[in-house]
Amino acid sequence: MAETTFGRRAVNDGKLVQRLREGKRITVDTLERIEAFVAAGLGTAPPPRGLVVPPERRDARGNFRFFENRQKYLLFVHTCSEKRVVADRVALELASIHPRPPALRVFDAGCGDGTVLARVLRAMHGRFPHMPFYVAGKELSVEDVRLTLDKVPDRLFEHPATVFVLTNMYYAEAPWLTPASPTAAAGMIWHEVPLRGASSGEFETQIAELAPFLQENWRASVSPRSGMPVYERPVAIVLYREDHRFLLDSVIPRAGRTEANFDLIIASQPYRAKSSVNFRAKRIIAPLARALRAGGAADRNSLPRARSGAGNRPVGVAGGKPVLSEPPRTATCGQIRARIGRKGPQL
Repeated sequence: MAETTFGRRAVNDGKLVQRLREGKRITVDTLERIEAFVAAGLGTAPPPRGLVVPPERRDARGNFRFFENRQKYLLFVHTCSEKRVVADRVALELASIHPRPPALRVFDAGCGDGTVLARVLRAMHGRFPHMPFYVAGKELSVEDVRLTLDKVPDRLFEHPATVFVLTNMYYAEAPWLTPASPTAAAGMIWHEVPLRGASSGEFETQIAELAPFLQENWRASVSPRSGMPVYERPVAIVLYREDHRFLLDSVIPRAGRTEANFDLIIASQPYRAKSSVNFRAKRIIAPLARALRAGGAADRNSLPRARSGAGNRPVGVAGGKPVLSEPPRTATCGQIRARIGRKGPQL
């Protein structure tokens, strides 16, 4: 077939082949017409256009995921200063806490992407450069857990005497790393990862190897009773530097033998939950208050502002009573006010 004949029959342009040899461009529509003409002559189907994306093999009801549209979430995170302002507000509490051996203990009640926690840890290192840290965080979203883990290598390089713990348990369980249900406790996954090496690059490589583990085990579903996201199996990941294992032996948590007694609890995220005030007071704020060490601080403010009632001291546990090392039963709102040295939080 002559070149001009091919061009006329394919796209009604006898000079098509000549233009292509001269390096001229054609539109996608013209390309599709050419492919369809060639396929018709060969008796085959034209090739599919674009990338063929296989459907994701998951049941949305059985493998719940947060932030299905990650672009909107990441756009919010990286284009506003909210997380920096929250972290700066939390850092003000560091001047009011008095850690006790063997470590300064911090709990983040909702890590998110780890930005606030990473900023707070930088401030902690500046104020307590030689003190061991025990840092625990609760997060149900596997996507946010990955983002939080991305920030761990640099923190371990700057402050080697640090133990990181991430869990997907409920607020009433996470500080103690102990599921309330015997069935959940029997199926709990405890994964300890001593990181080898001495550079953030080496730590990052080993943390990246956790991806299959997270994909397989860090799963959530929607509760048919409450409609809220819940974990399928409780998981706890413990990370620390192997070359500091001896120093951190009394800080590293063990399955079934974990205490709370936190010096600082970051609780800005729970106050934005859509659940009712009573639910947040009983199921979130009360357990977090009991997880504080006597004299500890629970920062719940997103923006710097003056405190009301008891002056400018941090919210702490009043009365000097020891904090229980086992997860107690949920308290009432009246009990919360009795434990906290001022009026209850304004939810």
